[in-house]
Amino acid sequence: MKLLLQSTRLLSPLILALAIFALAAETGLALPDNPASWKPLAEGGAEVELVPAPAPAPPVPGGQDTNSLRLTVKQTGRRFGIVCADMGNIKLKPGQWHDLSFSARTDTPKTFALTVSLEDPNGKTVCARTTLPEVGGTNWMHYTVALHIRQPASKCRMVIALADTGTLWLNDLSVVLRKTNAPH
Repeated sequence: MKLLLQSTRLLSPLILALAIFALAAETGLALPDNPASWKPLAEGGAEVELVPAPAPAPPVPGGQDTNSLRLTVKQTGRRFGIVCADMGNIKLKPGQWHDLSFSARTDTPKTFALTVSLEDPNGKTVCARTTLPEVGGTNWMHYTVALHIRQPASKCRMVIALADTGTLWLNDLSVVLRKTNAPH
């Protein structure tokens, strides 16, 4: 029985990874596992540095530090943060709800206001937008936020914009189409 439990514990991360991969193929899950998917967003004179893992990341609870990103805003501008242009097969339709989930922390007690938006690929049409007023702190915190689609798009990108200079660590970012259209 002990051997079976140990085998199950070892296989659980693999099974979870396969389940996430299958969900990604089905719903258009965005993950920063591919550093080429994430780019710094620096408009209007902003200066932004984006470093994907294996940068020396602060420890994540449970040891799951598989896809951390370190975002440092050195100079503010019109808009600054990160953008994921590779959102897979997500097609946005008015009335849909998408759930964004991620963990975040800072190197200091400082928190950031984050504006998250789903936009058409060129960023001219914002299909959904929400703001999280206080993200960060010295301990990893998990965040989930709903995005209500108001404008259609056959392809999209996700933008996470900060409101100030500083460094923010992000981990396990995902956005998933909600099966029902009602907020939870």
